[in-house]
Amino acid sequence: MNHGAGGMGSLSAFVIPVFLDTNVAADHMLRQWVRLYHYGHIYMPAVCIATCGIFAYAFLDKRRSSSSSSSKHHQSDPSRSAASRYGLAAVSTIAMVPFTWLVMAPTNNTLFRLESLGSTVTDLALVRTLLVRWAWLHAVRSLSPLLGAFVAFTGLVQELGARGE
Repeated sequence: MNHGAGGMGSLSAFVIPVFLDTNVAADHMLRQWVRLYHYGHIYMPAVCIATCGIFAYAFLDKRRSSSSSSSKHHQSDPSRSAASRYGLAAVSTIAMVPFTWLVMAPTNNTLFRLESLGSTVTDLALVRTLLVRWAWLHAVRSLSPLLGAFVAFTGLVQELGARGE
């Protein structure tokens, strides 16, 4: 349902450790991180927005169908419950954006600043520490769309179960 969460998680779990294990020069490690960021920045925001859009569409569709329902048991309407799950999934998915701006930006900015200094950056321990911090923050951020996918999936299961009753 959400390939972005898996892709993001892979960066923290696999790519950054490879950088840490194979680099002996701080400036080279920084260049690699900047390229990783560049390609991730092209793909991941679009996936996040598309996924959030799909969940928002499902939320609005289910909310509309539950409001037009003539059921006397309006509160127990599966469409209403599914709608709230899809709405929560949309919010959870897009929550990675403010997390990035508020929590990750200082580390990102430091890494970009160091990379702009080029070969004058020789403190490998500092760069490694920053990349480890970035990987942990990125892993935490990856939980946001993953939670969104899980919540949406539970809404779908709930809907399918209600149809089978």
